[in-house]
Amino acid sequence: MEYFYELYTGLPRGGPGDNMSTRKAFSYMVDLPVKPLILDIGCGPGMQTIELAKLSRGSIIALDNYQPFLDELMNNAKREGFQKNIIPKLQSMHEMDFEEEMFDVIWSEGALYFLGFKKGLNKCYRLLKPGGYLAVTEAVYLKPEVPQPVIDFWKSDYPDIKNISSNIELIKQTDFDLLSHFTLPDSSWIKEYYTPLEKRIKILREKYVDNKKALSVFDVSQKEIDDYKKYSNYFGYEFFVMKKNK
Repeated sequence: MEYFYELYTGLPRGGPGDNMSTRKAFSYMVDLPVKPLILDIGCGPGMQTIELAKLSRGSIIALDNYQPFLDELMNNAKREGFQKNIIPKLQSMHEMDFEEEMFDVIWSEGALYFLGFKKGLNKCYRLLKPGGYLAVTEAVYLKPEVPQPVIDFWKSDYPDIKNISSNIELIKQTDFDLLSHFTLPDSSWIKEYYTPLEKRIKILREKYVDNKKALSVFDVSQKEIDDYKKYSNYFGYEFFVMKKNK
């Protein structure tokens, strides 16, 4: 994993997303406390974490299993004056040890799939206060018929990927009220994520020009970028915003 982490260190985001989409999702949370307690699961370098601090003025526990991401987040938060709002926590999402019904909001952009969407929903439901909110982005198929190369890619990366309606059904089964959902725009992938990632790949290819193991890691990421550019009509990230029933 060392080359994977090196590839992502220093990037503005750890996955597709953008501040406008973060703000849009947050806008559906209409009756929050003045200073809500928020958990950001798989925060990565934390662009969305800082945006949440600006939007909520609450306290955010930023959870990730890679310390350099948390360090980068806190450096950026300090630069923008929000370091007092953010509490970094080095922990795997598989080992979360928070009390039940602790949080007003749980947020996870492009990370909850590591738990599996259904398992992640159930876990978040238990951690949310009655009436609390959950906002997550989840990889989805956007069309009924998907080309085989897309199926092959997701079979290796995230075999549990579903279409939007199937995920909505899982949300209902977990006893959440779905408030809204929307598909992230192409700019969330290309401008915010893949353009910086491609630049990073180019730099590291030169650094590790004779290292086959490292180059194979970069090849996988480059193929992901190429596949998205070719097949972006067929898959994407859906932002789901929901509320826990009281």
